[in-house]
Parts: sequence; C-alpha cells; structure tokens
Amino acid sequence: MRIVDGIYRNQIELNSHDVDTFNLVHPSHYFRILQEAAGTHAYLKEVSIPQLQDRGKTWLVTRTRMEIFHYLSWPGTIEVETWPQGLWKFYYPRVCRANGEDGKLLFEAMSHWLVINNETQRPVRSEGISDCFEEVNEELYRDPDLGARPNGEELPLLYTYTPQIVYSDVDLNCHVNNVIYLEWMLESLPFSFRDDYLPTVIDISYRAQAFREDKVTVTTRGTISEEGATLYHSIEESKGVIIATAGSEWRRKTQ
Repeated sequence: MRIVDGIYRNQIELNSHDVDTFNLVHPSHYFRILQEAAGTHAYLKEVSIPQLQDRGKTWLVTRTRMEIFHYLSWPGTIEVETWPQGLWKFYYPRVCRANGEDGKLLFEAMSHWLVINNETQRPVRSEGISDCFEEVNEELYRDPDLGARPNGEELPLLYTYTPQIVYSDVDLNCHVNNVIYLEWMLESLPFSFRDDYLPTVIDISYRAQAFREDKVTVTTRGTISEEGATLYHSIEESKGVIIATAGSEWRRKTQ
C-alpha cells in the first residue's frame, strides 16, 4: 500500500470465498474493498475510526453510488485507489475505483462520509480533518452531488425478507456495518433472479443506524424484464424507522 500524490493505492488478492457459484465476485465484496481502502487511508493519516473515537468523534458513511463494469473471477488481483475531495456541505466525498491486473476497470464509486460527535450524534464540520489529506489533481475531481433518487414506492412489491442480526454484523461503531445492509438487500432476492442477473449500479443511502437487538425487514419493489431490472430496496426497523434505502440497476448475466 502507498499514497502517491494524495491517492491511496493498494493491491488486493481475490479469495475463493469472495466469489459466487459462477466464479464471479460478490458485489458486496467491491463495497468491502471501498470501505477498507477508505479506512486504511484515514488510518495512515491518523483520522481513522479508532483514532477519531479517542477525540469523541467517528466516521459515518451516508451514501454510496457504485457503477460496476466488470466482475472479477478467482484467482485474481484487484488494484484499488481512493482519494477524498475536501469538504462539500457537511460531507467528505470520496472517490474509489478498482482495476484488474489487465487494467480493466472493475468499478468506480462516490461515497459521502460524515464526521459525527459521539455524544450528540450530530455532524461535525472540521476543516482540520480535510486538511489531513493532500489535494489531488483537479482532473480526478468528480461531482459530489449525486442528486435525488426515486424510491419506487409506486412500483409493485416483489420481495420481503427478514434477516437476523448476528454478532459479526456489528462493527467498531457498535452498529450494523453498512456493507451488511447491502448484503441484506441482495439476500432478499431469490436464487433464480441472482442466477440470471448482475447489478451494474448500486446507489444506497444510510439513513439511520441498526443495532444488535433491532428487528428489521427488507422490502424490494421494481420491474424485471428479459434484458434487466430496476429495483428499489428499503430496510425498516420494527418501530417504523427507515434505516436504509437503495436503487439498483441490473443486466442479464453474460459472463
């Protein structure tokens, strides 16, 4: 791993347990790579979650939009790079992209991060944290405004799923990790659908926190055709709190 001109880069080996029945990487694994790259970059700059917790603060991701261009097979190597773009409103936008060994683009994503006060749970706008990271070449700048996303509430209900929160779902912030939300959404879909389709875009918003004792339900609405699908997902806590929402675009599997 290294940081060059403000860009964190690392090379990651794809493991056999990171792929599915068809030897294609799980889409949630790309989200894990994004999370780990962001976390390690912050750690090297002494502003990771444990380091911020010592100051009464922590990081929260509020939204991630990822475009997936290619699904890697095992064995394989992923070359990941990520960089933050400085404060935008209260957010710290971060770009992450990955390539295979052959240079083929695997995915590119924009994520929005907040620094919050642990006691008040309110966002903290800190120029000091932004200043910890070097500025990158302006050619790498991506528009952080992801815009509004429809919720698909007018579309038919397709699937309902009730996951059980387990010990390994909970992370350093003592809440369910953001990647688990995506995994719940994917697990809500039947095998027959997952066998035939792959997501090309996943846009997920994290609206509230889920904790170990919570009871949650995942609902999926949308439309499915021979060519692809447009789906809208929602995770709701038993008391009616919406924890996360997402939109996803799918194509028929050709790999």
